[in-house]
Amino acid sequence: MFAALSTVVMGSVAGYSFLKSRTNPMSDADKINRIFLNSGLYVTENKKLKNIRLFKKRKIENGVEYVFQLPLGMPFKEVENHKNVIQDGLNVKGFVILSFRDFKQINWRKNPIPQIRKLLDKKLKAIKEVELEFDGMLKVRVYEDLLSERIDWEDSLLGKSWSIPVGMTRNGMIYHDFEELPHLLVAGSTGYGKSQFLKMMITSLVMQEGNNVEFTLIDLKGGTAFQRFKDLRQVKHYGKSPEDASKVLPSIQKGMNEKLEWIVDKGFEDVNEAGDPKRHFIFIDEAADIADDKDAMEIVKDIARRGRAAGYRLIYATQYPTTETIPSQVKRNIVSRISFVLDTNTASRAVLDDGGAEELPDIKGRAIYKRLKKQIVQTPYITNSQIEERVSPHITIRPRSENDESLSLDKEAEDGSYTIES
Repeated sequence: MFAALSTVVMGSVAGYSFLKSRTNPMSDADKINRIFLNSGLYVTENKKLKNIRLFKKRKIENGVEYVFQLPLGMPFKEVENHKNVIQDGLNVKGFVILSFRDFKQINWRKNPIPQIRKLLDKKLKAIKEVELEFDGMLKVRVYEDLLSERIDWEDSLLGKSWSIPVGMTRNGMIYHDFEELPHLLVAGSTGYGKSQFLKMMITSLVMQEGNNVEFTLIDLKGGTAFQRFKDLRQVKHYGKSPEDASKVLPSIQKGMNEKLEWIVDKGFEDVNEAGDPKRHFIFIDEAADIADDKDAMEIVKDIARRGRAAGYRLIYATQYPTTETIPSQVKRNIVSRISFVLDTNTASRAVLDDGGAEELPDIKGRAIYKRLKKQIVQTPYITNSQIEERVSPHITIRPRSENDESLSLDKEAEDGSYTIES
């Protein structure tokens, strides 16, 4: 047995040495350097070619971080635009070679051949994923496994107060704090997780701040996304058509103006200083449907511009991002954005001021979250049954008109909200 195993081991080592001598495989650092050269990512200085130079590398969880020094005159933006080229280059398959670390995983008490085949198959199918960062040095993080394709909802993901979960990165869950960044722009093609994300946000806010949160829900896809929330006691306004939106938005603006007047009269700067715990969230899903309504859009712009101090938070969502559907005044006042898969670079730039959303993998829930810099995240997936279980204690059944199953916006209450007309 010992002789047989020794023969297998020595044969494997000899085979490894032979392959290495014949193929002379490049390290990932060498490959990155070669990819830069082949892609024209270099500069010339005094007629000499200047390329990136490896400064150091370090092991990180599930991968390696390579730190390069960029030559003077090479902008990081140009490197970032070549991210897919770098990633594809690292995933080009040549000879698959097992390392001594691989051989240490083999249980030599069992037949080693199936185990070796499994290791080879795993290496053949492995896809490396790349992250880029620049802080004076170019950091290229090469991960051996892909980011998880699904994050199932658990209540442990909840944030605190007005901070809601956005998505999982390789470094853990990241959160969006609406006290720090009051508004959010959301975009994404149909079927990639935009509406699911909006529902997760509403559910999180109800669970975290049920006594202080108020909602205006304008669902311009006919009510399909938000209908399960319309009877929540926290919902002050609900609409499911452009006509509903044109009636609801003036009431929201009126309430915001009254809140701002109260704050100023009391000598405060904003709701935080005034000690007012209430926050009013205005969700508009498929906002492109009211982009041509000048009066409605003027109010949306006003909320984006002045809502922060009054405690009004705008979530502006669309699956058709363009310069027309996302007015510049809205965009300038919404620093934080999240985009799921989009079909073109132009659409991505309309949301993120940058490309990238068109290059996201075909994975539901995969998105780019942008504050000062972009992060790729996998957003949590919460089922409709999980939503109903968590929000049902907050439902208040209201009287409905006999012939209308939706909320009627024909009667305005004293507090400025619209209710069902009985």
